[in-house]
Amino acid sequence: MNDTTTQPLKETSAVLELADIQKTLGLPDADFVRTVKLDYSGSSWGKIKSGTFSGNAEKAAKAASRALAIHRTGGETELLAGRLVFPHVREILDAVDIARAADDEHKLIVVCGQQGSGKTAIAKLLRDHYAGRLLDSFPSCQSSYMRSLLIFAAGIGLVPSFRSTGEAESTIFEHLKCSPGVICLDEFNYASREFIGFLKAVLNQTPAVLAVFTIPGHLARMAAMHSEESKQFLRRAQAIVHIPQVSSAEVMAVHTAFFPEIVLGSHAPAIAAKAGALNHIDSVFEIFREADPADPSDLPEAIRRVEGHRITVAKSAPKS
Repeated sequence: MNDTTTQPLKETSAVLELADIQKTLGLPDADFVRTVKLDYSGSSWGKIKSGTFSGNAEKAAKAASRALAIHRTGGETELLAGRLVFPHVREILDAVDIARAADDEHKLIVVCGQQGSGKTAIAKLLRDHYAGRLLDSFPSCQSSYMRSLLIFAAGIGLVPSFRSTGEAESTIFEHLKCSPGVICLDEFNYASREFIGFLKAVLNQTPAVLAVFTIPGHLARMAAMHSEESKQFLRRAQAIVHIPQVSSAEVMAVHTAFFPEIVLGSHAPAIAAKAGALNHIDSVFEIFREADPADPSDLPEAIRRVEGHRITVAKSAPKS
C-alpha cells in the first residue's frame, strides 16, 4: 500500500518535505534534483510539486522518498549486484581484490559473524561479483576428510569419483592451477584438522583465493584443538573480518536503499538494538517489511510484531 492511493502525489509527505528543503536551499528545480539525487528532471519535479505530473505517481512517490532518505543520511548508499555494501563488506571486497593480485600464499579471507549476520549473503555477493564458487560444509565433514574433499571437488566443478584422498587432492590441485578463481566456503566451523591442512596446501600450491565464513568463537576453538594447523592456516590470511553489530547507520542504509516509502523518523537506534537482540541484519529487513508504509507511526509496532513472531516460532519449534 502506498500513500499515493489516498492523497495526490504533490501532498505526499516526501514531496512536501523535499519542497521545503528546496525552499531552504534556494535552488532552482534543475539544480535541486541533482543535489538530492532525485531521478527526475527539473521540469518533472516542478510538475510533481504543482500537481500537473502525468507520469506514474507511485513510482514518483518512491523516487521522492528515496531522494529524501539519501538527503537525510548525508549520501547515497553503495549497492553491488543489488546488495548493500556496508563498510565491513567493502573491507572484504578490498581484501579479495588484494588477494587475487597476490603472488604468494596470502590469499585467504576469514569472515566471522553470528547467525543471521549476513555471512551467506556476503558469500553469494563474492560468488556473483567474481564469478566464483560457493561451497557449504556439513557436520558430517568433521569426521570424514574424504566427504570434505568430495564436497569441495563437486563445488569447483569436478566429478568427484576418487579412489583415495591422495587422488582427490592431486586432482583438485591440478584443476585449481588452471581454473583458480574465488572459492567461498560457508559453515567453515565444520572443517576438520585434515581439511584445514588441505586448504593450506590449496593456498600454497594454487592461485585460488579462499574466503571462509564461520561463527564467533570458532577461530579460538580451532586454535585450541588444532594449534599448529590453525596457526599455519591463519598466517596466510589477507584479512580476518568480524561482522559488527548492526548500527543505526546500517539501518538507515537499508531504509534508503530498499524501503524509502517507510517513514523512519528517529527509530533507527531502536531497530538496530532490536536487530542485535533478534537475528542481526536479517531482522532489519524483516521489520521494514512488516511496517505499514501508509502509517507513519507503525514502525514501533512493527518491531514488536517481529519480536512476537520470533517468540512464537521459538515456542513452537520441536525440542531436541
